[in-house]
Amino acid sequence: MNTETPNRGPNPAQMKAVGLRISFMMALWMSFTLSIFGTATAERPAGMPLAPIIIGWFGSFVLSFVVSFGIGFVVPMGKVNAALGRKFHLQPRKITTHIIETFVSNLIYTPLMTAVMVTFAYFVLMPPDHKPPYMPMFVGSQIACFVFGYIMIFIAMPFIAKKAFKSAGVGMPPKQ
Repeated sequence: MNTETPNRGPNPAQMKAVGLRISFMMALWMSFTLSIFGTATAERPAGMPLAPIIIGWFGSFVLSFVVSFGIGFVVPMGKVNAALGRKFHLQPRKITTHIIETFVSNLIYTPLMTAVMVTFAYFVLMPPDHKPPYMPMFVGSQIACFVFGYIMIFIAMPFIAKKAFKSAGVGMPPKQ
């Protein structure tokens, strides 16, 4: 049922539902891609069997999803983006707006997700005799995941937002 009116737009309950859908789908996307990226770039002992690698990836994925969705549940990115738009006079659905919103979203999500995933990998998944120094691993992962996370958010957000709005029966905000 679409309760959107031509003059007033979607109601707050619809927008909350859209926001939760976007948070859920972005949490899945970011957790999946960052977990693969982290697993693919991790140092491993020579001859390590595939099973622990897959189990490690899955553990990172689940933990990352919980953290990411938790952030999305607490941080209303729609309101954050609206505030950014007001502060910097951004036009909806313009490339400069998308660049800035992606950067802010990346600042909110990726460092915490990466910190949790690196700490989990270091203290739970890595064999004690094959642990590199924690801080260089942590800092290197933060830098690499920040760049990778920005690219993944930039690519996925327009598609995910469009799907979330459509599945809620709400039209996308108009271009200005």
